[in-house]
Amino acid sequence: MSWNFWKKICANNLMEDDKQVSLTPALLNRDNENDKKQYRSVLNLARKIEEKDILNIALTGPYGSGKSSILRTLKKDFPKYKYLSISLATLKSPLDNKKEEIDIDTMNNRIEYSILQQLIYKEKQETLYNSRLKRIYHKSTWARYALSFAIILYVVAVIIVFEPSFLKVEWICNRLSNPVLNKWSDIFALTYIFIATIVFAQKTIKSLSNSKLNRLNLKNGEIELKENKEDTSVFNKHMDEIVYFFEVTNYNVVIIEDLDRFNNTDIFLKLREVNQLLNQSNSVGRKVTFIYAVKDDMFFDEERTKFFDYITTVITIINSSNSVDKLKEELEVKGFSDLNVEVIESLAFFIDDMRLLKNIVNEYAQYREKLDEKLDQNKLLAMIVYKNYHPKDFADLHKGKGILYDCLHKKNELLVERNKQIDERISVITKKLQALEATHNIQEKELRLIYIEGYRKKLSRQNESNAFLFFVENNFMPLEDIAENETLFNSFISQSSIRYQCFKKYPNNTYYGVRYYYNTFEDNCTIQFSQIEKIVNSDFTYHERLEALREGEKKYREQIKMLELSRNNHYATPIKELLQDVDIQTHKIFNQLKVSKMLEAFLKEGFINEDYFDYISFFFGKSINQHDHDFILELKLRHSLPYDYHIDKVEQCVKNIPDKCYKDVSILNIQVVDYISRHIGDESNNEKLHSIAHVIKNNKKWDFLIDFYKSVEDSSSLFNHLGNITDGLWKIFVKHSSDELFEAWLRFLELKHSTKESRNWLCKNFAFISHRVDLIGLDTVKQIVSNGKLIFTDINADSECLLEYVVENKAYMLTPENVACAFVHYRKERIKTLDHYPLNVTILRSCESAKPVSDYIDERLDDALNNVFITDAAKQENVKIVLEIVNSDNIAAETKYKYLLGQQNKISLFDVNDTQWEFAIEVDIVIPSWSEIYAFYKSQDNIITSRLGTFIIKHIDELINISELEDAQKEQLAHSVLLTSNFEIPVYDKLIKIFDGVTFEDEDISRVDSAHFKSLLCADMLPYSTYYTTTIRDNHSDVLIYYVDKYLDECIGEIEELPTDMRLYKYLMRDSRVIGEKSLSVVQHFLPHIVWDNELANITLPVVKNNIEKFDYDTVKIILSDSTNLQERLSFLMDLIEKYKDDFDIVTELIESLGDPYRSITDKSKRASIENNHMNKILLERLKTIGYISSYREDDEILRVSHKRNH
Repeated sequence: MSWNFWKKICANNLMEDDKQVSLTPALLNRDNENDKKQYRSVLNLARKIEEKDILNIALTGPYGSGKSSILRTLKKDFPKYKYLSISLATLKSPLDNKKEEIDIDTMNNRIEYSILQQLIYKEKQETLYNSRLKRIYHKSTWARYALSFAIILYVVAVIIVFEPSFLKVEWICNRLSNPVLNKWSDIFALTYIFIATIVFAQKTIKSLSNSKLNRLNLKNGEIELKENKEDTSVFNKHMDEIVYFFEVTNYNVVIIEDLDRFNNTDIFLKLREVNQLLNQSNSVGRKVTFIYAVKDDMFFDEERTKFFDYITTVITIINSSNSVDKLKEELEVKGFSDLNVEVIESLAFFIDDMRLLKNIVNEYAQYREKLDEKLDQNKLLAMIVYKNYHPKDFADLHKGKGILYDCLHKKNELLVERNKQIDERISVITKKLQALEATHNIQEKELRLIYIEGYRKKLSRQNESNAFLFFVENNFMPLEDIAENETLFNSFISQSSIRYQCFKKYPNNTYYGVRYYYNTFEDNCTIQFSQIEKIVNSDFTYHERLEALREGEKKYREQIKMLELSRNNHYATPIKELLQDVDIQTHKIFNQLKVSKMLEAFLKEGFINEDYFDYISFFFGKSINQHDHDFILELKLRHSLPYDYHIDKVEQCVKNIPDKCYKDVSILNIQVVDYISRHIGDESNNEKLHSIAHVIKNNKKWDFLIDFYKSVEDSSSLFNHLGNITDGLWKIFVKHSSDELFEAWLRFLELKHSTKESRNWLCKNFAFISHRVDLIGLDTVKQIVSNGKLIFTDINADSECLLEYVVENKAYMLTPENVACAFVHYRKERIKTLDHYPLNVTILRSCESAKPVSDYIDERLDDALNNVFITDAAKQENVKIVLEIVNSDNIAAETKYKYLLGQQNKISLFDVNDTQWEFAIEVDIVIPSWSEIYAFYKSQDNIITSRLGTFIIKHIDELINISELEDAQKEQLAHSVLLTSNFEIPVYDKLIKIFDGVTFEDEDISRVDSAHFKSLLCADMLPYSTYYTTTIRDNHSDVLIYYVDKYLDECIGEIEELPTDMRLYKYLMRDSRVIGEKSLSVVQHFLPHIVWDNELANITLPVVKNNIEKFDYDTVKIILSDSTNLQERLSFLMDLIEKYKDDFDIVTELIESLGDPYRSITDKSKRASIENNHMNKILLERLKTIGYISSYREDDEILRVSHKRNH
C-alpha cells in the first residue's frame, strides 16, 4: 500500500468526523415540539422529588426509549438538586455469558460492591477522611515541602525552648544573647510547639477514629473480634461507610442506571433499605431520593409497586413500526439522499433502537467514505445494519466462517435442489397436459356430473332404482344441484359416509319457490372418492382433470418450455433467486445454521449476496551415524518403522530429518517425538510437533499416542497440540477406552479442553480419579473439580484428601451412599457396607467432626430429604429437626409431606409457624391432645376441618383425657365435633364418652343424621325442648320416634307440636306408658287425621271405649265397624247400647256394624241365631233388658233370638 493511499484514508477520516453523531443520550428541549411529550417525564420527576414521602422513584421504559435523556435533562434543567449518578453498565452480568452461572447472593454482592466503589471514588479522600476504605493518597510537591519545613521548624522550636546542652554552640549563643530576642524567641517557639502539638494530636485522633478493633492480645492468649461471616452483604458490612458518605456530602438525588441488566429484583429491596436508613439517619439530616432507570419487563407482575413509591413510564421513541422515518431523517441529515426509499423501509423494519440506529448511520458514513464509490450504497447500508445486529457473524465473515458465510456457500446445494424441483415440476405439468388432452371437450359441470354418475352406478348395484338424493350440507339434494355448485360437490366428495335416498319427487310451490319433498327409504354406505375416481378414469384424478380444463394446453406447453430453459441456465442464477421459494427456517439445507429472520430477508431481497467481500474490506490491484542415517532414509522413503525404533543421536537425527517427513505417518517414533516435545521452545520444533499432531489425527494413530504416553515422562506438549487441532478428541478417547488416554486427558487436556462429555464422564468415575491422585497431582485434580464444577455421582474413601476436598466443596451428589461414605469417613468408622446405613438430620448434626457433610445437607435440605434419608432412621428425627423442617420456607411442601409423614416424635402446634399449622395436622406430627386440637380449631375460625377430623379419628384412642380444656372450651369444641355427622358411629360414640356431661340446649342439629342423633339421645346430650321437637318434626322425622320415646311425657304434654304421622300414632298407642289421660290426648290429637283401617281401629277402640262420652257417634261407629277384635267389639257394643238404648235405630246400626251373624238380630223377618258363648249371652241379655228383643233361648251351641212383634 502506498503513502498516497494512507494519506487519502486520513483525509477521509477528517471529512467523516463532521458526519458522526454522538451516541450519548440527547438533552430534551422543552421548547421543541418533538420533545414536549417526553419532557413531561422530566417535570414529573422534578415534582415527585419535592414530595416528602416519595423516596424511591422508578423511571421505566424499554431499552432505547430515552430514559437516560430524561435523566440527563433533569440534571441540567433542575440544578438545585445535588445529583449522584451510579451506572452499572460496565459491570459484567451473568446474563451476558450463559455459561457462567452465578448464585443470587454473589451477583448481589458484585452489584453492591460496584455501587459502593462508585460512591467512595466519587469524592476526594480529604472529603471522606474518616472512611475506613483507604485509597492511595497523593501529596503535592508543595505539600511535601511545607510538611518538611514544619517539622524542621518544630525541631528548632524545641531546641530554642529546652536548649539541650549537647547541641549548644558557644559562639552562636554569644551572638544571640539578647534578652529581648530571647524572650520573643521563646514565646514564638512555645506558641509554635503548642499549636503544632494540637494539630498533630488532632490528626492522630482523626486517623485512629476510623480504625477497627479486630484483635486483643493478652498475656496468655488473644481475643479476636470479627464480623459475622454469614453476613456476606456488602451493604450490610459497609452501611456506616454509605451513611458517612452522605453525611459529609450534600447529594440528595441518587440516579441508578443499568440495574435491570442483572434481572434480579432482590437488589431493589436492598437499595430501598439503604434509602430508608439514609432518610431516617439523623446524621444525614436531609431527604435523599433514589431514581432507578429500569426496563418495563424487569418485574413480572404487581410486585414492582412494593419496591417504588412512584413509577413514571417512558414511551419508546422508536420501534420497528416507525424507525423508517428516523432512519430517513438521519441519512438525509448526513446528505445521503441517493438511497432507495423501499430499501430503507425494508431495512428499518428490523431496527427498533434509536441509539443503534444512530450508530448504523455513523458506521455507514465511515464505510461509504473509505470504500469504492461505485459500490451499491443500498447493499452497503444493509451490510452495516447486519453488522450492528450480528457483529460476531460479521467478524467471522472475514475469517471465512459464520452463518452468513455458510449461507452464501450453500449455493451449489441450492442449485442441485432447484434442478431437482424443476424436473419434478416439468413432470407434473406434463402429466397435466396429458390429462387435458384426455378430457378435451368436457366442461367443469359435465366433469362433476360424470363423477356423481359414478356414485350412482356404484350404488345402483345395491338398489334397482337409478334416481337418488344425496345428503350434503345437512340437506338431501338432487344430483344436478350438487354438480351445479362446486362447493357442494367438494363437500360431497370429502365425505366417506354417504347418506342417500331413493326418491319419488313431489313438487310444491311455496313463497320461496319450488321445493321438493321425498317420501322414500333412506340408507347410507361408506364410499371413498378415490374409488369413484378409479371407476371413472383410472389414469387421472378428478383434480388433475379439473386443473387441466382450467389451465389450458397452450399454457402447459409454455410452462414446460420455460422450465427447461431455466434448468439449462440455472448456474448463472444469483442466490437471491434461488432462495425465493425456499423457507430458510425449515429447509433441510439451512436448518442446522439457525438463520435469523433478518438474514433471510436480506438474502432474499439481494441486499447481501455473493459480492459481500467488496462491502467489508479494501481492494488493491549435520553429522549422524549409519544407524540413524538409515532411519532418516526410511522416513524419506515413507517406510514406517516400529514406534520404539531406537535412535542413537536423537538431537542430530532430528536436525537432519527433512521438513516434509514430518507430514508423513513414518515420522511416528517415540524418541523423535519426545525430543521435539522437550524442546518445544524452539519455533521450528513447535511447527514440527504441530505437523506430527496432524499426522496422528489424520491417520488415526491413537495406538502410538498410547505407547508414547506409557514410554515418556512428559507427553503434555503432544497432547496439547492434539487438543488444539482435534475437535471431538474426548469422544475419540472414549471410543478407544484406554486408561492411558483417560489419564493423559486428566493430566494435560481437561483444564484447557474440557467438554460437557468429559465432565460427565469424570462425574461418573470418581474411583478412576481417586486411584490416580498421586499421578495426576492433587492440585490438578482440585482445579479440574473446581473449574468444571464437577458433581460426582459416586464417591469413595480411597483418597482421603480428595474425598475431604470434594466433601468440603460440595462436589458430590446427595445420595444415601455418598452421604454415608463421607459421614463414616469423618467419624472414622469401619464398616463393611454402606447399604442401609442409618442416617437422618439429627444423626448428622450430632457429629461435630462431620460438619462439612451436615452443612451441605443443610444447604440442600430439600434435595436431601427426598433422596438421602430413606431408611427407617429418617422417621426418627428429634423434635427440634421436625420443627425446623415444618417451619422452613425453603423446603417444598411435597418434600415436607413425604418426609414428615410417619415421624415418631410429635411436636406442639405452639412451636409451629401459624401458616404451617394445617400442614402439621395433615402430616400427623402434632401431639395428639385436646389442647392442640382446640388451638388448631380456633385458628380455623372454630371449624372442624377435614384434616382435623382425620387427625381426631386417627388418634381417638389417645384422646381419652379432655380435662386439660376448660369447661367453656370443652363445650365449644363439643358443639363442633358432635353436632355433625362427619365421624363414623364407632368414633362418634367414643367422642360422646369423651365429652360426657356436655348438653346442647336448643342447638342447630340440622347436620346430625339419624344414627348420630340416636347416640346423642342415648348419652342424654339433647334435653327436651319445643325447639328440638319442632326441628325433628320438620327435618328429622325418621328419628322422631326415638326422641318421643326418650321424652314421652314431655312430648305428650306438648302433643300439639308433634306431627300427625300414623307411624308415630301407632307407636304411642302401643307404648305401655301411654294410658289414661295420656292415651286420650294422643287419640284426640291424631283423630282428625286418621284414615281408618283395622289396625288403627283396634289400637284406638280401648281408649274410645273408656271415654265414650268424649267421642261422637260417627267416630265410635267407624271404630266399631273397622275393629277386628270381636271380644273388644262386643264389650264396646254393650257400652254403646247402654248409651243409645233409647234410640233403637242407632242400636240397629251398631249391631249391624258387627256383621254376620249379629246382623240377623236386627232382621225381624227371620229367627236369629248366634253362637252360644258368655259374651253373646251378655249381649242378648242387654238387648232384652232395653226391650230390643223379647227373649232368647239356648239350643245346645246356639242362642236363638225371639223378636218383639211391635219393635
